Amino acid sequence: MSPIVTFLIGSAILLMLLFYIGTVVHKSKRLIGTALIFLMTAFAVITFRNMGIPLGIDLKGGSEFVVELQKGKTSEGAVKDVTTESVQQAIGILEKRLNPEGTKDLTMQPQGTDRILVQMPGVKAEEFAEVRTKIQQVAHLEFRIVHESSQSKLAEIKANGGVKEPGWEEFKYKAEKDKEGKELPNRGSELARNRPDMEGKYVASAFANTDAEGWKVYLNLDSEGSKLFDDIASVNKGRQLAVIVDGEIISAPTLQTDHFGGTAVISGNFNQQSAFQLATLLENPLENPMKILSESSVSASYGESSINQGKWVGIAGLAMTTLFMLAIYRLAGLIAIVGLVINLAILFGGMALFQFTLTMPGIAGIVLTIGMAVDANVLIYERLREEMEAGRTLAGALEAAYDKAFSAIADSNITTLISAIILFVISGGLVKGFAITLMMGLVSSMIGALIVTRVIFMWVIDKGILTKVSSTKIISDRIFDILAKAPTFIIASLVVTAISFATLAYKGGASFGIDFRGGGLVHVELKEGKNIADADLDALLKGLKLDNGQPIGSYYPQRKGNATGGDVIAIRTEFDAGPTIEQAIKGKFADAIQGSQTERVGAVIGTESAKTSLIALAVALVFIFFYLLIRYEFAFALGAVVALGHDVLMVPGLCVLFGQELSLIHVGAMLTIAGYSINDTIVVFDRIRETIQRGGSGSIRDLMNEAICKTLSRTLLTGPTALAPMIVLLFLGNPAMLEFAVPITIGVILGTYSSIFIASPLVLWYATKTGQSLKRKVLDTHEQAQKAAAAVAAAKTV
Repeated sequence: MSPIVTFLIGSAILLMLLFYIGTVVHKSKRLIGTALIFLMTAFAVITFRNMGIPLGIDLKGGSEFVVELQKGKTSEGAVKDVTTESVQQAIGILEKRLNPEGTKDLTMQPQGTDRILVQMPGVKAEEFAEVRTKIQQVAHLEFRIVHESSQSKLAEIKANGGVKEPGWEEFKYKAEKDKEGKELPNRGSELARNRPDMEGKYVASAFANTDAEGWKVYLNLDSEGSKLFDDIASVNKGRQLAVIVDGEIISAPTLQTDHFGGTAVISGNFNQQSAFQLATLLENPLENPMKILSESSVSASYGESSINQGKWVGIAGLAMTTLFMLAIYRLAGLIAIVGLVINLAILFGGMALFQFTLTMPGIAGIVLTIGMAVDANVLIYERLREEMEAGRTLAGALEAAYDKAFSAIADSNITTLISAIILFVISGGLVKGFAITLMMGLVSSMIGALIVTRVIFMWVIDKGILTKVSSTKIISDRIFDILAKAPTFIIASLVVTAISFATLAYKGGASFGIDFRGGGLVHVELKEGKNIADADLDALLKGLKLDNGQPIGSYYPQRKGNATGGDVIAIRTEFDAGPTIEQAIKGKFADAIQGSQTERVGAVIGTESAKTSLIALAVALVFIFFYLLIRYEFAFALGAVVALGHDVLMVPGLCVLFGQELSLIHVGAMLTIAGYSINDTIVVFDRIRETIQRGGSGSIRDLMNEAICKTLSRTLLTGPTALAPMIVLLFLGNPAMLEFAVPITIGVILGTYSSIFIASPLVLWYATKTGQSLKRKVLDTHEQAQKAAAAVAAAKTV
């Protein structure tokens, strides 16, 4: 779809939306709303089919690296600092190294002043190690003359206890492998000059070629380099010249002539791949070395399995929500599900239009959206039932229900949106994908609840299809003295909070996953019906060694069930050991393995992630507090934020208690909990204010009890609708989805509980302790709002 067509359709949608909001004529609102729904849905479906949604590496397979540029050295030996130009140069060089033909889906972008994010979707598992090597390879080329009596001098140095020969330095030969990949015998070392005779910066181009002697790398020198090389050859004809790359000798050929004409040849035991790789590196040397701070690699089969699981989880979540809504609200429930389906269509269409990447946590965000989208409908339906019980007609009750529910729906979604935006801005990687789907889901669910279902209701009521709304009342309309029980529940909360904090203190560093403390994590998904015995796995891991010959260090295997496929073995280990373990397991148990995923996070990244997470939570709480302070009285804002903190702070310890390690995904979950918790609290507070503004008799305590009981039915209904998809994730999701499901399940339960038994009692307690009349404050605010509205209306009339 062309940009012009997209712009025109988008403009038409926006114009129709403004007409829909602005018109008060019932028939016009119904017709414009219908046209708006059809246009949005058709546009979303067509956009999704034509453009599709990009998949992240965790779903498509591939690799992701965060690399840091280190300080380098110039040819004169001076320190070369990392600059913006250095980062851009490194990006250009990596582009040539990793994507020489320009055919790969490669994305690179700067992060901060000295880091680069490298993403390569679709990279095959066997290419991961090669990509890692290409990224870290500096390719500092030097030419040094070899000592005429190199081997005898080395033996003499060894005999003298390592006393060095002045002006000379020992360099080892680079390890070589044969065509089958087996390492050849070590070629030892040579004694070469301690200063380069010529630097590799004079190489104009490099290429690989083969002849009867095998593969070779040819270097074309620039004019200055050509003269320097011939000068060296003329003085040292008949001597060996060591070709040194990154401190290792590639070859040390004898200078057979004193004139080379600007071309040098590097011979060695090359195969085609190694020859081309060396030529690429020498043509594109990095002046600033790179260090991999974190990496993630996912096999295509593991990603495909995640997509299939995501589909089933989404379908199961939608099915459970449908059954629940039909059981409680009958035909009105069916209308809500139609709105939810259109909501999902708009969500997917929006992600396709803006080409937002879908990740595994993003799938969890979509599943959560299913539960949260129904929340607005439940709120409206409960209002509708109350209005009809008060004697209104169905049409009149519907208008009143939407009008009265709008404030709570808007406030709760805006506060959740605040959490999602902060999560998007501060976080990175896969968690950002969750934030994107959460933001898109909030917007589309507002459209689904406030426009789609309302227009459908207009049609079925106007045409006589629906004459009454039947629903199952799960709790009676009695007024309970809930606030009288507040001390008991607050004590219970303090006990659970103490247990949560004690768990974190007892576990200490073991509470945190690799995202925060650094290390490696390998996920190996087994084929259905296949198994790897613990003893066999342990025997393999015990004997493993890194490339440098050192043991792999500590490792902690853990088995995780997977309802939609084979089990997953998760192995947490040291940073350097992740790739080694993955390759060893795939080599030993190839027949049993469906796919794999490897993550490595350096200690630097882990420390930064911990700090960033704390900042994200603090900023979210501050922004939500100030928003509530603008919309509500101080007592309400304080009660809401304290209850929110209660929910968020209890979750980490409880997750650890249930066997999880805290990760960045838990940060995303906690910010989502903050949004959900405040959502539920706002609904209760909105009803408390409405009850006070209505001018009911009795004390502020009686009025608050009445308001809480009025929302109790809605609260007990929305909790299960949000929990249903999370329960599906608990039983059907893979380990990454499970990381979201556990904290959010805990958070939904806590959020439902705290809005009634923590937030509201705190409001009453604060008003009592400060001696303020909360009732008077609410009425004054309401009176000021009415005067402001009257002034605006008068100005419009004039």
